[in-house]
Amino acid sequence: MPDAKKPAKRDLYQEVTDKLIAAIEAGTAPWQRPWQQVASAGLPMNGATSREYNGVNALLLMMLAQAEGYSDNRWFTFKQASDMGAKVKKGSKSTPVYFFKMLNALGAEVDGEPAGGAEPGGKERRQIPFLTEYRVFHATQIEGIESFAQPERKWTSLQAVQEMVERLKPDIRYGGNRAFYAPGTGRDFIQMPQGAFETAEAEAGVLFHEIAHWSGAAHRLNRTFGAWGTDAYAAEELRAEISSALACGALSIALPIDTHAAYVDAWLKKLRGDKFEIFRAAKDARRIVDYLTGSLVLDPKSDEEIAPESLSTSAPTLARAQEVEPGADAAAIAAVLAKARKSIAQVQSARRSGLAPLGHALKEAGAAVPPSVDMSR
Repeated sequence: MPDAKKPAKRDLYQEVTDKLIAAIEAGTAPWQRPWQQVASAGLPMNGATSREYNGVNALLLMMLAQAEGYSDNRWFTFKQASDMGAKVKKGSKSTPVYFFKMLNALGAEVDGEPAGGAEPGGKERRQIPFLTEYRVFHATQIEGIESFAQPERKWTSLQAVQEMVERLKPDIRYGGNRAFYAPGTGRDFIQMPQGAFETAEAEAGVLFHEIAHWSGAAHRLNRTFGAWGTDAYAAEELRAEISSALACGALSIALPIDTHAAYVDAWLKKLRGDKFEIFRAAKDARRIVDYLTGSLVLDPKSDEEIAPESLSTSAPTLARAQEVEPGADAAAIAAVLAKARKSIAQVQSARRSGLAPLGHALKEAGAAVPPSVDMSR
């Protein structure tokens, strides 16, 4: 009797990419809808560890929160709920959260010599990122947990923006009728339209997008800028849009929506042609946000996402982007993997609520804005 066919191996990279493509086509990607449609207390976070979700997970959970109208930003695993004496409501559907495990593999020899400097005849052990998932439930799907309470902040969203501008000191010029960043030697400035914003929050939302571009200069995060219509241009816009959504979401600032159809077409083209692009873009966007908030740590060993059961629940922890490029084929890895690391390094720092730490103490209420940037208009 022939063996039953094994189910096809899931391609998690493609699954995530397809979700984002569908959202962009429907106009429901996080950067295509005002974040304040949901009165959220900030970015999605694990309710047991207070750790914000990172990378593509932040985007996917933001989309679901928008669709379901969630005002609670907490998510839990089944085990976490059980450990708290709570239980998942019958019939609740779980949501996947994706993370990279670093797995050990034996390296091949190159020209008779072992790759990586091992002894002749030996094989080097190297680490390969392997995408996997675990499942979470939203707080509204769980019985027996404490009611959601908005975290108390001693600072306002605009104070956080003011602090960022004062610390980074970008060259911001007002005039004309459009907002843009001008890169290049002798330029390197942000142009903002004069008197074009109805509220300070609206101005802050646009400013976040342009400062995200500003962060890509060679002497900052060193990203590639391309001419209009090029792949490099589309890639940079995608990163600026995602980082703006993350930053505005953390500060509960309404995200300005002005998505040109040409941008949408360019994003779709890139994502359809490369299932790893959204992972790279989300990683870069997290680095942008961390750079702007003064919390960037260039640590290649820190993890993009960590399975929650490996984290202590004693204090919030700081999410960091994994400094590896996704793209290793799961089937090829399976043939050479030894076994997963026994433990994943703990994340080093604690994240305060909101878009924190900001690197410096936030200004007290009424803090003055630099003369070059008037956020009060």
